Amino acid sequence: MNLQLIGVPDQAEKDEVVKSVMDLKSAEIEEGYTMDAVASRQGLLMDVRDKLLFEPEYTGNIKEKIPPKSSLRIPWAWLPGALCLLQEVGEVKLVQDIGHVAVQHPDAKPYVHDLLLSMALAECGTAKIGFEKNKVSQGFEALACAQSLLRNKKSFGKITLLSQTEESLEELAPACTLELLGMPHLPENAERRRGAIAALRELVRQGLGVETSCRVQDWPYFLSQAFNRLMALEIVDLLPWDDLAITRKNKKSLESQNQRVVIDFNCFYMVLIAHIALGFSSKQKELIDKAKTICECLIASEGTDLKFEEAFCLFLLGQVSFLLERQVGLQKRMLLH
Repeated sequence: MNLQLIGVPDQAEKDEVVKSVMDLKSAEIEEGYTMDAVASRQGLLMDVRDKLLFEPEYTGNIKEKIPPKSSLRIPWAWLPGALCLLQEVGEVKLVQDIGHVAVQHPDAKPYVHDLLLSMALAECGTAKIGFEKNKVSQGFEALACAQSLLRNKKSFGKITLLSQTEESLEELAPACTLELLGMPHLPENAERRRGAIAALRELVRQGLGVETSCRVQDWPYFLSQAFNRLMALEIVDLLPWDDLAITRKNKKSLESQNQRVVIDFNCFYMVLIAHIALGFSSKQKELIDKAKTICECLIASEGTDLKFEEAFCLFLLGQVSFLLERQVGLQKRMLLH
């Protein structure tokens, strides 16, 4: 780890070592580190420079292919500075590995704030790599880890990194949700899928909330894309759809008007079909009852012709006589007019 600390390759010449150390020494470090961490970082840099330049046992001999005989020994007081440097030079995996072990050690207690900050910054670095590769969910998960680390200590309450991370997570939640829902239905993806469905539920809940804000820009597109990735059971279990349908009937209410922005007719129609399909295939009468309620509410609220769907629900519920009576009554009214 001798040369990794300053971000130079194993074959680096002495002038490269000097340049890297000087660049790091003059670099502005991230907000949030304690003064002790800043001091340990500077002290470690000078120590590394001196050892790599003047003590061959730490560098070996590149030309003669002799490896270093000794590795740097970093005392606890300098560990925050070491992790700070490692995350600066992009050694994110090393920061995470060392940090996770270190924070569990009793001797690390005075340095936990700085160690967690370096780990969070390393997760942000991992997130950046994920986004650059268009792997939104990978980047999102890394940012979520960074957020979790920063929330571990009250001392991070007002740090800019935490607010930036939370804002980024809000912005990325819709895209990440769709990406995760689109993953193959394999056992290894099951937990992520459950998380994505929970995230989708929360996004819709936020969207339906009159006084809450949500980062989804185009709800009809977003929900149609999400529903196309869900199975009928997942759609049915997502929200209390029959209650939402009843709310929708009251066109003048603020909740109804807001709902129409979030859940358009096409999405609600998919919900209706999911209830019918699942109720029919699993012989669950209560789902057909809910489908009938949804159907009636959509007819009342949208003025849409759903007679076939309504008739099918009545047929599945065994209410054929009611259906016939209503049909006869309708025909009589037509004759009278």
